[in-house]
Amino acid sequence: MGAFVLSLRAPKLSNLLVGLVAVALMPALLAGGVAVWSVADSREQIAEARLRATAQALALAVDREFGGIEGALSAFATSPALGDDPLRPRDLSALHAQAIRVARQYEATIAILAPDGEQVLSSLRPLGVPMARAASSKAVERAFTSGRSAVGEVVVGSLSGKPVVSVAIPLKDGSGRVTAVAVAAIGAERLRGLLGRQVLSEGAIASAADARAVLVASTHAEINRFVGQPLPAQNQHYFAGRDSASYRGIALDGVERVFGFAAVPAAEGWTVFVGEPAALYDAAWRRPLLALLGGSSVAFLIGGLAALLTARRILIPVQQLSRHAQALAAGSATATVADLRPAGVDELETLRHGFAEAEAAVRAGDAAMRRLNEELEARVQREVAARQRAQAQLAHGQRMEALGQLAGGIAHDFNNVLQAVSGGAKLIEDAGDNLARVRRIAAMVREAAVRGAAVTRRLLAFSRRADLRAEPLNAHDLLREMQEVLAYTLGGGIKMEVEVEARLPPLLADKGQMETILVNLAANARDAMAGQGTITFSAGIALVSGEDGGGPPQLALGAYIRLSVHDAGVGMPPEVLARASEPFFTTKPQGKGTGLGLAMARGFAEQSGGAFALESALGQGTTVSLWLPAAEEELPAAGPPASTYPDHAKIEHGNLLLVDDEAIVREITAEGLRAAGFIVRVAAEAAEALEILASDEKVDLLVSDLSMPGMDGLALIRNAQQRRPGLPAILLTGYATDAAELALGGALSGTFSLLRKPVDAKVLADRVAVLLKAGEAASMRR
Repeated sequence: MGAFVLSLRAPKLSNLLVGLVAVALMPALLAGGVAVWSVADSREQIAEARLRATAQALALAVDREFGGIEGALSAFATSPALGDDPLRPRDLSALHAQAIRVARQYEATIAILAPDGEQVLSSLRPLGVPMARAASSKAVERAFTSGRSAVGEVVVGSLSGKPVVSVAIPLKDGSGRVTAVAVAAIGAERLRGLLGRQVLSEGAIASAADARAVLVASTHAEINRFVGQPLPAQNQHYFAGRDSASYRGIALDGVERVFGFAAVPAAEGWTVFVGEPAALYDAAWRRPLLALLGGSSVAFLIGGLAALLTARRILIPVQQLSRHAQALAAGSATATVADLRPAGVDELETLRHGFAEAEAAVRAGDAAMRRLNEELEARVQREVAARQRAQAQLAHGQRMEALGQLAGGIAHDFNNVLQAVSGGAKLIEDAGDNLARVRRIAAMVREAAVRGAAVTRRLLAFSRRADLRAEPLNAHDLLREMQEVLAYTLGGGIKMEVEVEARLPPLLADKGQMETILVNLAANARDAMAGQGTITFSAGIALVSGEDGGGPPQLALGAYIRLSVHDAGVGMPPEVLARASEPFFTTKPQGKGTGLGLAMARGFAEQSGGAFALESALGQGTTVSLWLPAAEEELPAAGPPASTYPDHAKIEHGNLLLVDDEAIVREITAEGLRAAGFIVRVAAEAAEALEILASDEKVDLLVSDLSMPGMDGLALIRNAQQRRPGLPAILLTGYATDAAELALGGALSGTFSLLRKPVDAKVLADRVAVLLKAGEAASMRR
């Protein structure tokens, strides 16, 4: 048994420690190798996906650019100046001016071409100057043959000598035939600039090719020299007929790259490419692999040395004890165990005990610190929550106070309207057969209703949801009129001055809202000067260009009229100026202001297509500026406007179906239509109207309110036109946003019109007559 034990010697401690190091490092090294390959592969896939995503984003940007140009060209097809014959426009001068505006906007050449290439007009030539026939292009040919918009291939412009791309849309005459084409020739450099605006990774390039796989533009200067040449033939099969993918290939500059590409939706056959050098992807494999090999070698070396040193330190006292034990067994021991110095064991044991004591002390300190931090954090959270509740309560109180003042003012205005309406109704009851008195009182009631509608428009202007009615306004006349009005209302201590530039074009804005805003701004200026000082109204032209700005950054390019209201008050500190136009923010004493004046001014300016600015400094007064669009034409001559509606008395009176859930509104509207000579059948809800439409009863036109319980007016009209195709319909709504959204969204098809309440009885009758006339014309054509 003893011989057997001696023959199976245990391994040495040093070998065990070295083996342990190897076993510990081996899984990590293997996992690291797998991770290197996996990460490199996933990085390449992620990079290719990123290239494809970037290419898709650039393709959409190019698509939006072509779409914008097509939209601008489409304005020619719907322009009143074009008329029924594109070859002989109704107003060539207005059409030429429109072409110049589009050309400036898109840095392009705009022209209208006849089938033989003759130029009807060109943005490059003044009217009356003879023009050569334009060279034919694929875009023009496709627009003539297909009757749809088309994007051509890159060609060298005959005049500029530079690469250009043509976008063409067909123009139809009154009979619907394509007789001309509107063309925009865009420089390839514009597309290059569009590609360059995309943020690309270092070393990446972006390029675009047309339907012939010919290079149109590239952000890489070397490759951009090859514009007009086809892409390498060996690469074309990768992207031909595909929407989006990635591939490796040699670019025109001879460099191997990894490309991601995407097709341009609006331009058939066009493709956008984003590429990165292939060397970057190869380096992603080599560098981590070399680092892993080097690191593993160093780790094995250090681990082996550490194992040997550790084994030596542990083995010395063990070997001493072993030799002493052998000596005792042999009877040759001359020393005792106390004479031995097991330094390694004793020191490690002492260190262990010392470390245990130190760890216990540290743990006790950490626990105490943790309890202190938890208590402090809970206390801070309670304080913050209490402060937030107090601030929320204060803000709520301020808003409720401001809303109360606003509601009080609105209630006052509406009570006046209701007083006029109810009093007028009583006077009409007592008027008997005095027809002249009845008409005079009815006119006053109608005027009161108009004032009520004005109150709702002012309230909607504050909420930025008003249905503004822009019209050309003479700034000089407007400010002079306001000067006369305010001179008596602001107090004797206020002096009003008006400064208007000479030959100022009219501005586009809602006059009623404009006057309200100016009154509010003048009242703020008076309060800022404590009722003593000068308020200056000024107006001047402001041209906003892409080079030097000229106004707030959110303004689009164009001409604006800048209206300013300046006071010589104390001004505002920066912290007040930063919040002055916020709704409900005010520095006035309680009960003296709502904080809505500047917010309404900002909402009015932005909704009118302009901008708002506030300038102020302590001791220098305050200037409020409104940028409003300048009208392109002079103000029309004074005189009664010509009616755009036919006389319904000349049209055969039709049978109308009126649907409204409000009984008073329903009956008054019905009486107005009956007074106009129409036969009116009424219904209180959509279900009742559908029952009438399901019968054989004659209905020539449907008039419905939008907001009704159950099925609303929009759904009713759709259902009715499904049952009776071609049935004309009028939708009435009291919500300004409904009118805008329905008109812009094209919610209904067929013969349809939209009117916003309150609507005058004659306006409604005229609109009914228009639709009935249109229905008769459509029936005759069928």
